[in-house]
Amino acid sequence: MELGFSIPGKLWWIKNFLSYDMYKGIHNSVIKDRKRIELETSKGTWPKDLIRYSKPPLIKNRVNSVALEQLLTLIKHNAFYQLDEIKHHNFNVHYLEKDAGIDWHNDGGTKYGATYYLNNKWNKNWGGEFMFTDKDGHGWIPPVGNSLMLVKNPLEHKVNPVLTTTVPRISIQIFMK
Repeated sequence: MELGFSIPGKLWWIKNFLSYDMYKGIHNSVIKDRKRIELETSKGTWPKDLIRYSKPPLIKNRVNSVALEQLLTLIKHNAFYQLDEIKHHNFNVHYLEKDAGIDWHNDGGTKYGATYYLNNKWNKNWGGEFMFTDKDGHGWIPPVGNSLMLVKNPLEHKVNPVLTTTVPRISIQIFMK
């Protein structure tokens, strides 16, 4: 586990977040079984301003598994940050194909939003970067497999559209209240 970048108290990007075996188990359960997960379009469920300028991502809301609960435990009890008490959470799978992205927003109504990246290979020319901005800084983070992005609300962020037809950008979103 390695802290790749942080804005103290607002954003943490941790590389090699899980052991290889745990990462591979979650990776395989989501990527290899994606047809069983029954992904649906976010159009019609998300506010229009989230997907105004890009193709809507495919999503599966409220996914649950023992491995995801273990992931949440590791997110809550991490050496790099301390989370306030979390009373409610939900897991979602986000599957972004070519031209899919998410416009500027904050995760209103949540304390924290976490993105756990599943792609084991990603080329910097394929897009899909996580962008962020606030008075203390701005920048971008690549969607590197087995890395975790934790954002404390109300940090403004977006996901650039995916530019490749080769591989979709796949992540697990955890929204915590």
